[in-house]
Amino acid sequence: MATVGLFLLIAVQFLAYSVPENFQERKGEPVFTAYIKDSIPVTVDLIYDTDSLPDRYYAYIESPVCEDGVCYDLKFHLYWDLLGNFIEYKEVASDPFTKFEHDLFTAEDHIKLQKILADKTSPLANYAPLDLIDKNNSVYSSVIDGMAGATYPALKDEVVQGAVYSTHTLWNIVNGTIASKIENHTTNVQNEELFVKMIRSNRYALQMYGMRHIAQDAEEYPNLLVSLIKNGQEYVPFFAIAKLTPHMWADTQIQSQLIGLLDSKNFEMQNEILNGLSSTKLVSGSVTRLLDKLSALKESQYKKLSSIISGSTSALTKEDIIHLKKVSESNIKFAPYARKLVEDTKN
Repeated sequence: MATVGLFLLIAVQFLAYSVPENFQERKGEPVFTAYIKDSIPVTVDLIYDTDSLPDRYYAYIESPVCEDGVCYDLKFHLYWDLLGNFIEYKEVASDPFTKFEHDLFTAEDHIKLQKILADKTSPLANYAPLDLIDKNNSVYSSVIDGMAGATYPALKDEVVQGAVYSTHTLWNIVNGTIASKIENHTTNVQNEELFVKMIRSNRYALQMYGMRHIAQDAEEYPNLLVSLIKNGQEYVPFFAIAKLTPHMWADTQIQSQLIGLLDSKNFEMQNEILNGLSSTKLVSGSVTRLLDKLSALKESQYKKLSSIISGSTSALTKEDIIHLKKVSESNIKFAPYARKLVEDTKN
């Protein structure tokens, strides 16, 4: 009899936390089941793009949250990227997120919550829900007709005010077991096409992962590195430029593309590009392209630029020399360097 009761309990629980049948956004295929709160099953789907490549993971989730004697269900649709990083959540229209006193989340609350959920290093990983509340500092709640604990001041930036338990529950669902399983599943389905897709994404973690795993003898490899130097997130451009080989630096197309980036990159990346050019011979036309970018460079970079051009005087075209002479006769601060370079071409 006890066994039958247990079976019924599990069946009821499973049905209670299944995806609503009328939900239309679920376009992927189920790839694994994970458990939250130790016993609540969650089916995770892998959604594909129009090229039939893995794009993101999705799950519909209902999770109980209990605080100060009041329990309610959090219901939401959740999306992760291919490495288990948070992308977004979508509320269930009939059950929007609420906080203390049943107030609805404001736009600012949602922005803050998304930022919290995207932070895998959040202190929430190290706290149990009850540890977030200062029971010695209480506020009155009409919902429970009594006093409820307030958030510790040191943790206020880590939670949505008035939704401490919900924030904690959401963060642990987003960044817990499911995220780890997602990364493992992607490892099992990854290939060169997927690495290229990751590199061309606008997400730091995906760009780094794709760059580190794609075969260096892939035909697209050099151009993909240049695209990361141009469009990479955060520190990705610096990792990408460090992977350029001497052979790549000597390539006409790559030199042209990198020189073309000088007026759109910050001082640090400009120096990385100049350092790379200083270790190779400039190809035909590169000097003219460099001189066209003078206005984007700082005076402290002129000596290095002059050295780069000086190391390739034997390869200067007629157009390069004409351009140099024009600069040497101007009143810009690079003119003295240009005059010296013009003299060197005569020797």
